[in-house]
Amino acid sequence: MIRDVPRDQWLYNDRGMMKWMGYFLSDHTQDMADKRVEEAPTRRLPEQDSKTIDQVLQTSWENSRQIRLQINGDDYLNVYNMDGIVIGTNQDLIYFQTDKTLTIRIADIRHAEIKKEGLSN
Repeated sequence: MIRDVPRDQWLYNDRGMMKWMGYFLSDHTQDMADKRVEEAPTRRLPEQDSKTIDQVLQTSWENSRQIRLQINGDDYLNVYNMDGIVIGTNQDLIYFQTDKTLTIRIADIRHAEIKKEGLSN
């Protein structure tokens, strides 16, 4: 048997799901801040010639130096910055170590630079 008490006879005003909003607020706020950083426009660096890019990639591979690459997006309107080290090559591909290993086509790289030691850039 279920006892259904009319709402006007309740001892307190139950706000339903509203009482849970404070629980989710901090996680939601952090998620929104992370998305805002991801979606922030990236400043386009000047496009370099293939010889300059090859020199930077070679230096990273030979000396395990950290570099920053700017990659053309799929639609060539967006660009993406990545920091890491070149750990190998295969014809027109490089294997790039960030927090994970990525395979990048050399033709998609628009800018490459060696990161300065001790600076977060």
